[in-house]
Amino acid sequence: ADLCRRRRDPFSHTLKHTMPGKAEESKDASKVFTLKDVEDHNKEEDVWFVVHGKIYDVSKYIQEHPGGAEIMAENAGKDVSDQFEEFFHSAEARTILKKYEIGVLEGSTEEDYKKLEEAGGGGGDMSGGGIGFYL
Repeated sequence: ADLCRRRRDPFSHTLKHTMPGKAEESKDASKVFTLKDVEDHNKEEDVWFVVHGKIYDVSKYIQEHPGGAEIMAENAGKDVSDQFEEFFHSAEARTILKKYEIGVLEGSTEEDYKKLEEAGGGGGDMSGGGIGFYL
């Protein structure tokens, strides 16, 4: 049995191989956005940001964010890679983030994407002295 199935990409007219059950995820995740595209999604009800070259639409998550909606809204439309790593994000938080991935930033590389997997969270202090950005 062929573990991969072929899916026609209507935009490039090429065949793509995807694992069964992954087509929908990979279809959206392969979309390329510019930073300008991301910057246009900067309102509390429409929050996109970049973390290590990947684009996330966290509009539906903002009210659930443990650090509060305000910090998410303040960072909407930006590359928040440094802020994300500055404050501790558990493996679970990184898994949650993946659910909201919608594409990649133009010019980003596999090396950028791997940083999210490799990072173990920053040394940020969550004792309340400052505003943290965490999932």
